[in-house]
This record gives sequence, structure tokens and C-alpha cells, in this order.
Amino acid sequence: MTHSLRLADPGIHERRRHDLLAQLGRPVLVFGMGSALGAGSKSHGALRYLTGWDGHESASLLVLSSSGARLICASPFMAPLAAELLPELDPVYLPPAGWPGLIRESVTFGSVDLIGLDEAPTAIARLLQPVIRQNEAASAVLDRMRTLKEPAALDLHRTGAAICDEMFARLPSVLKTGASVHDVQRELETFALSRGADACRTWLTVRAEADRPRYWPEETRGTVATGDQVLMGIALTVDGHWAHGIRMGSVGPMRAEHARLLDIVADCLRVGLDLARPGVALTDLVDAMEETFAAGTSGLGEVQRFRFGHGLGMSYEDPILTDAFVQTFGTSPVAARPDDAGGVLAPGMVLELHPNLFIPGVGGAALGEMLIIDDDSAETPLSFSLAPITLA
Repeated sequence: MTHSLRLADPGIHERRRHDLLAQLGRPVLVFGMGSALGAGSKSHGALRYLTGWDGHESASLLVLSSSGARLICASPFMAPLAAELLPELDPVYLPPAGWPGLIRESVTFGSVDLIGLDEAPTAIARLLQPVIRQNEAASAVLDRMRTLKEPAALDLHRTGAAICDEMFARLPSVLKTGASVHDVQRELETFALSRGADACRTWLTVRAEADRPRYWPEETRGTVATGDQVLMGIALTVDGHWAHGIRMGSVGPMRAEHARLLDIVADCLRVGLDLARPGVALTDLVDAMEETFAAGTSGLGEVQRFRFGHGLGMSYEDPILTDAFVQTFGTSPVAARPDDAGGVLAPGMVLELHPNLFIPGVGGAALGEMLIIDDDSAETPLSFSLAPITLA
């Protein structure tokens, strides 16, 4: 099955570009790397939001002004595909050395704002410097637009959530005693692609004491054994729209100390879900989760954890909403969070809540739930149970 925002709502990208120009009142450039960096790229989300284009491992630049929009591809191998998919953007292959000249042809006065400069390779940034300015206000306008998703975009997030559900349901049939954790992880990710995801990355921690998210072959070389904890996080995209979830369980009966950790993160998640509705400041929701976490972990000694959530959209860390969740894993001291970070919840916002904790020598726990804010509450598009999974 093919999932495409362009097919579901053919005029959506043009409307977004028009709205951005109307709010800025001046030309703008949008730089983006492709999706090859996965969750590590922020610029890709901005460019794809306005065009639907994925340059994969290559760089692209959107030139947007009142006279029209044009897409410049840095890769000669990607330009033919862009021309086929996006003829309305008159895509052209041009090495970055030629970008300033084309910009001057399209934008005839002064310097032009650039969104995404912070992810541009140094050589490209140096070439563009004479004709552009990095305007944080322009980025802020686009970020605000991206927080509220249109119905067709929300449906793609729901489709991604349904694929996550299928992967969680498949876990007991493939994660068996003696199986290679790495092989199970690859099999599940391949399954996601077969179900319509265009990219999928999981973390799968299967150990006697779950210590942290483990993603890569170098850290998932073990085999499944009775008594292991199982923590599985899924992050995938459907037509560039992120879906995310975390579930946990055990191989055989769950040990009492691990059940206690699960209860703590389940309580934190429940508090967050209860507060997730329009009009609630996202920092209030996060603070309530933090207070529940502090009470639950009191007296447990050294506790490690990562942030309790982030925004979702065309970027894994969608702008504005993510600012309410300070990253704590591996950071000392923890960065201060502005009081107004994250803004106020409103219909059309999508986010992930994933409270978690890891105690050296004891184990870990994590649960992650997607949220779509609707008119008076929050929808949870993941339907797979939050109850622990018991594996053979």
C-alpha cells in the first residue's frame, strides 16, 4: 500500500508555502538534507513539510518568493526523480557553487532569509553567506506552522502508529530463547518496511538488567535468555511522518524489582495522559510527570533517565513542543528550560510521552505513547496494550 500526503491532499504543500510567504512578507530559502540521517536531521523535516521532497543522502534548497518556488538539488542522481515527482517546483540539478547565482536570479533585492543553515555543511554555508542571512524569526514562523497538523497529515501519523502496533504484536513470535537479538531487530524493521513504512529504526534492549536504549549491531549481539528484561522502542516514518512507541516485557515471569520500575513509569505516563488536552501548558504536563517520577524513585539510589517526551511531525523532534522536554541522559548539569517552552496544547498537535528510568545493577523500564490532541482531549493512536509482554 502506498501512503502519500500529496495524493491525500494534492494542494497541501502549495498552501503551506503560500502561508509561510504571507506571514514573512519576504523571500526565503529552506535548506534540507535528505532522510538518510533519520531522526538525526531537523532540516529535512522543514524542507519536506513545504515540498514533500526527500533528497535521501543529498542536500537540497528551496527558493521561495512571490514569483514562485524552485527546488535546487545538489545531486545529479536525485534531480530526475525530483522532476518526475515535483514538476511544479521546476527542479534543477546545480552544484552548490552555482547556488548563489541562481538565488540572485530569483531574488533580486538584498539578502534573503535562510531556514536550516545550522545543518548545512560548512562548504555550502560559506558559499551562501554573501547572499543570505540566517533569520531566527523566519524559522520560528515555520516552526509554529508545523505544530498544527492538517487532517491528512494526522492520518499518516495514525498509519505509522498502526504499523508500530503490528510490530509490537509480532515481537512474541520472533523473540524466543536463544534467538539473536540483532537478527530479531532487523527482522522487525524489515517487516515495518513491508507494511508501508519508508524508514524504521528500533532500539531493542534484551538483557538481565536493561541498562539503556541499544540500537546498533555492536550493542545487540547477545542472545535471548530466560529472565531477561525486554525494552523495545520503535521510531518509523510513513511518507516522512513520524510514529513512535515503547513497550516492555520479560522473558519468563517479570522479576519483582522490575515490576516496581514498570509501575513508576506507568504512573508517570498516566499523569501525562490525564493532563493532555487543549489549553494545558505543556510545561505543566511535563512538571507533573517529573513530580510523580521524583516521588516514585525516592530512595532508589542512582537513577538514570532520558527526557520524558518530544514533539512528532515531519521531524522526529518536532520544533517547539520538544523544547518542553529537557534532555537529561548523559548531561551534567541539566540545561535550564524556559518557563514558556513548548507552548500550550492545541488541536492538531502530535507528541510522544515516554517516561523511563534505568538503575545500575537493578534494571530499567520505559513506556512510550503517541498523542494527537483533538478538540477536547487527546487521542492515543497506538492500540497495543501498555501491559508488560511475557515472552517464552
